[in-house]
Amino acid sequence: MPTTPEQQRSINGLLAQVHTGNVLQVAASLRKQADDVERALYGAQQSLRLQPCGADPVSIDAAASFQKKIDLIVAAHWAQHAELRAAVEALRLSAISYGFTDQDLEDSFRSLVEQ
Repeated sequence: MPTTPEQQRSINGLLAQVHTGNVLQVAASLRKQADDVERALYGAQQSLRLQPCGADPVSIDAAASFQKKIDLIVAAHWAQHAELRAAVEALRLSAISYGFTDQDLEDSFRSLVEQ
């Protein structure tokens, strides 16, 4: 998913703050956050599907109306997730340019998760 100009500015601001001493830790932290968001969204999928309370038109219309609002909120969370993933990829490329490897990134992530 391509990033918006606003998201790209945010990612560029993040990249301006990282250096060889913290790029692995920042990448690992954001990857964990992205994984947590993804897990929560997938885990909540079933409970976020509204069923009308009854077969009457008011119940059907109300469920549809609330479902649209829920879907917008969920879409905003998926957009945040995509931005986090884009930032992680940008940090990965930055880490590679500093001389780190994908294995270094993976090791940093694993050590964060195991804490």
